[in-house]
Formats: sequence, C-alpha cells, structure tokens
Amino acid sequence: MDTIRAILVVVAQYKLKVHQMDVKSAFLNRVLEEEVYVEKQPRYEIGADDKVYHLKKALYGLNQAPRAWYNRIDSYFMRNNFCRSDGEPTLYIKESKDMFLTIILYVDELIFLGSNDAAVENFKEEMKKEFEMIDLGLLRYFLRIKVQ
Repeated sequence: MDTIRAILVVVAQYKLKVHQMDVKSAFLNRVLEEEVYVEKQPRYEIGADDKVYHLKKALYGLNQAPRAWYNRIDSYFMRNNFCRSDGEPTLYIKESKDMFLTIILYVDELIFLGSNDAAVENFKEEMKKEFEMIDLGLLRYFLRIKVQ
C-alpha cells in the first residue's frame, strides 16, 4: 500500500495518467511446480472413495495458485526487460532513453504508468497477446482509493 501511495504522489506531481488492467482467470491453468494432491469433493464422487486428484495446474482456492501466477507473470516481465524492485517485488520498471514504464502488480490487477501514450498502448497490446486481460482504462478506484 505504501508503494501504491508513493507512485500516486509522483503521478499527481507530474500529472501522469495511471492505467489499470485485470487478468482474467489469473490463478487458473498455471502449471504447478510441485506435486499437489487434493481429496475428492463429495459432490464429485465417482468411483472409489479412497482416490485423490493429482493436480497439474492451479485452481482458485489452492494455496499454490497465487505463487504459480506470480512466477508466471514475473518471468514474463523479466523476459521483456523489466527490472523488479529489490525492496518491492511487485514493482517493475522498464526504461530506455526515450520512455519508461512503471507497473505495480496487485494479485491479478496491474496499475501502470508510462512516459508517453505510445509506450502505454504498446504495453497493453503486448499484455493482451500474452494473457487474457481486461483493459479497465484510466485508474479511478483502487483498493478503496479514489483517483481523480
């Protein structure tokens, strides 16, 4: 929350635009790195009662799902030349001589800002190619903070 507030202070001072995107089904279908077994739920019982399911991909409600999602998006950002903050592992920055992008990841939502509209639009398009995303436009509300 402190990082989000600090970024919003910089945004207000420099009159930058903050955008927001949401990842559809972020926790679903992420490959699990460890072996996970779950008991059958009563409403899905078919066959022997002593069987369990061996999961290969994450599900909502699974303790490993957020970590699997974070590992997936983190590796995507690293492959695309973003730098992860040492002090805030959900803050990513990408800089070149003519632009910068700053991204804050909060579970399955991204808030981000860029130095120019072209960089922001390019980022949105690349994210939509890689993940199933919803573009929420300019940031209006985030974690009970109203942004004007």
